[in-house]
Amino acid sequence: MSLLPWQEPVWQELLQRQRGNGLPHAMLLTGNKGIGKHGLALHTAQWLLCQNRSGQACGECHSCKLWAAGSHPDFLLCVPEEGSRQIRIDAIRKVNEFLAQTPQISQSQVVILSPVEVMNANAANALLKTLEEPAGESYLLLETERFGSVLPTIRSRCQRLTLATPSAAQALSWLQQQGIDSEQASLALRLNMGAPLAALAWLQQERGRQQQQWQQQLGQWSRGELALQPLAESWSKIEMSDVTSWFYLVLSDCLKARMGVPAAQQTLAGDVQALCDCATLDPAKLLTLQAKVQAVLGQLLSGLGNYNKQLLCESLLLHWQALIQNGQSPSGTI
Repeated sequence: MSLLPWQEPVWQELLQRQRGNGLPHAMLLTGNKGIGKHGLALHTAQWLLCQNRSGQACGECHSCKLWAAGSHPDFLLCVPEEGSRQIRIDAIRKVNEFLAQTPQISQSQVVILSPVEVMNANAANALLKTLEEPAGESYLLLETERFGSVLPTIRSRCQRLTLATPSAAQALSWLQQQGIDSEQASLALRLNMGAPLAALAWLQQERGRQQQQWQQQLGQWSRGELALQPLAESWSKIEMSDVTSWFYLVLSDCLKARMGVPAAQQTLAGDVQALCDCATLDPAKLLTLQAKVQAVLGQLLSGLGNYNKQLLCESLLLHWQALIQNGQSPSGTI
């Protein structure tokens, strides 16, 4: 994995640490989604395993060739199992067993665990001893998009490396180098918190068209042109964290508009004004609904939310209806 331009400062920090007192056994890579944390972790892992380690992995040694083939015996990637959002205790047991072995090719063993915030309590507890007393020359590279959601017991046993979001000019330049025109790149960056990789995926997967459809449907629901059940059923077939993230952006822009923030400074560039008259919204109800949606989104992203998808979509739509009509919020929770 080659480094991205904005990763160079963190990489130089790693090299300086290695030349000085050496690297810590557990490093926690933090930063927003879509800025390349996983690519940086893979780049670091290959370098740590390289038999001719210098400023970069050599790419020529036996270790690097095994890495390129995807069959390095001293590397382990720990992620949620397919169909699950959580990292469970069985996966961490495999990590512990792996690190208890002797390296086969390289001087060390490397584990990447991503994302660390989705470990359930049992898995996190099983990892603590390994973090406290790592076996031999082993390294754990933990990735997180939500540092505050990582258990304090995990955070305290790792050294944090923060990957900053690139500047707007740097992100725009990189997207243009990928063949994206300036206007599309700017729109994608605005809708993805300035994260270049997330913006590129947004464009490649045509998520903008999907979000535009959601907006049209929400507008139709707001005007009474769509029935609740079929709309909720349609939304329930989509990844719920995607729908909820977009809905949170809608509420955030409503709040910005209610406070007089110009449309150009809103994430959706004023599109919410087509959904409702933001000036008439009750700020207290808007903040309350936004907080509820944020809590649901956090549960979904952590793999802890066991929601009935259709009921969740119906609840979101009913709470939205109550908000724009300045009526009493529906009973029950989102």
